[in-house]
Amino acid sequence: MATLLTTTQQALGRDLLTQFPQLEGFVPGEGSLEPKLVMVSEAPGAVEARVGHPFQGPAGTILDQWLTQLGLIRDEIYLTGAVRSRPYQLGPTGLKRDRKPTPAEIAASAPLLDAELSQLVNRLLVPLGNTGLQRLLGPKVKISAVHGRLLTQPIRRWSSDHQRFEWTEEAYCIWPLYHPSYSRRFKKIRPIVATDLAELKAYLDSSD
Repeated sequence: MATLLTTTQQALGRDLLTQFPQLEGFVPGEGSLEPKLVMVSEAPGAVEARVGHPFQGPAGTILDQWLTQLGLIRDEIYLTGAVRSRPYQLGPTGLKRDRKPTPAEIAASAPLLDAELSQLVNRLLVPLGNTGLQRLLGPKVKISAVHGRLLTQPIRRWSSDHQRFEWTEEAYCIWPLYHPSYSRRFKKIRPIVATDLAELKAYLDSSD
């Protein structure tokens, strides 16, 4: 699997582990360099942080099932995320638990995703869940409101000069989906996901 991140960019990503002590591991984006779609997730989990590849745990099994429904394999897509290291917190027994990344962690990781997406302007973006979606479209957008339909608009890119997110001049095609982990935990949304995937497949087939 190839990555769009340079060696220098990957080194900068690993440097964030020093800046944010409750991040662990580093998982670069990977997949096709000419993908049929780009999936933007939240952050790695424990398994991904250990092996260094995205979607290797239970959510990865569900993702592979979704790709089968879309008539795709991993070699035909690009997998990336808002944050590249596993955000964790210590539970009452001292064991590490996954948590959502903080706004500061997302902002610090933003140049990595920006570097990838700047090379994929004409590709369909598929944010998975609220964190991936809001990284692209801002905190007011909810996955429950926009899942399963095509959006065409600018996305947010980090400005190092102004130290804030700003909108791109380019418009991207975006098709939000629920996160595989959410589908795994909440069976009630699985019929909704099935419909969203069927409509996405129809869109992909019509675009060929």
